[in-house]
Amino acid sequence: MSTFTFSNDVKILCGDHALDNLPFELRERDCTRPLFISDERSHRLGFAKEVRRAMDNDLIEFGATYYKISEVASPKDCDDIVNLYKTHGCDGIIALGGENVAQCAKVAKLMLLQGVGDFVYFNHKADMDADKISYSDLPLFILPSDIPCGIEATDRAMIFDEKNNLFYNFNSVLTRASAVILDVRLTDIMPAKAMATAGLGALAMGVKGFVDNSANPFALAYATSAVHTVINELLPAMRHNSNADYRISIYSSIINAGVTYYMIEESLLRDMTNELAIKTGNSVLKILSVIFPVYYKEKMGQERVFKSVLMPIVGEEQYALSNAKSRDIVAYDTLKEFWSKVTELAQIPTGLHELGIEKGDFVKLADAVINRYRGSDPHNNYTTIVRLLEEAF
Repeated sequence: MSTFTFSNDVKILCGDHALDNLPFELRERDCTRPLFISDERSHRLGFAKEVRRAMDNDLIEFGATYYKISEVASPKDCDDIVNLYKTHGCDGIIALGGENVAQCAKVAKLMLLQGVGDFVYFNHKADMDADKISYSDLPLFILPSDIPCGIEATDRAMIFDEKNNLFYNFNSVLTRASAVILDVRLTDIMPAKAMATAGLGALAMGVKGFVDNSANPFALAYATSAVHTVINELLPAMRHNSNADYRISIYSSIINAGVTYYMIEESLLRDMTNELAIKTGNSVLKILSVIFPVYYKEKMGQERVFKSVLMPIVGEEQYALSNAKSRDIVAYDTLKEFWSKVTELAQIPTGLHELGIEKGDFVKLADAVINRYRGSDPHNNYTTIVRLLEEAF
């Protein structure tokens, strides 16, 4: 009998008026002075006003506000959030914005719960001690106002310290959000290119999560939902990107795919993707949309479990009618055809050279992946990494 672990207690509120539930969710957790953090883009586009408007008829007021989060999540941002939270006696965090905001909010929550005020001296592995928790509860609400990154509803958080060239990868329940709120009012119309990139990134996370969590029925449910949604709704979403229903559907698939993708303990794909994102300044989803077809092709020949990928792609009925001996090939061909159709229609990058990577970077990138992440994946070696980079170039 297979054994598995599944942990996810993040409420996902999604739809036209999802934001209107925020005051209720705050009261449910006795949060009356939340710290409101955001980035400049969300503030400039008026999304912060939408959050305030949703709380206009409520007695809850922001304990403090912070709109200075950098374009790339940094240790300084985490320190500023923690210090502001303590100074103003806040009792929760509302995080509005993109990936950088979500990452900083999750790490700041972890720091507060561990009683740490300075990220530089924060050894997360040593400090993960329940006896050091400073707050009995710290509600955290993540409100994506850009394309989600997939980490919002997980127990993961990642911070890159550019100054010291250090990458911090946190995996703790103490980073977990109370709820993720996807509201149409917090999104603007995404260009077809952005929608295509996001959808393919979600598809990559969903397929990878489906394969690596094959013994976990709960994780498979998340992955199946994500893959099936993207396959059926990404092309219509690109053609009708002003349609809010399609947009939210793709966004929710990113959230679901992220849950199962970040449950994987060790992943060469994730390590390579993170390093390429750091190197190029591109989003994880954009990197995945380029590198995943190459990674999938190599792995398909090594793991027969890829036969099962056909099920979420074509549905249970078509899967049952398919030839059991060729399901892995049909799954790969179907996915490849879909991938090509999306990339051609949206004219998005299909090679690493289009993202600012040069062949001369390959050895240095491979070295960074090996030394920074030190995974036990047997294929985590220079030869494999460089070959994948060359094929994705």
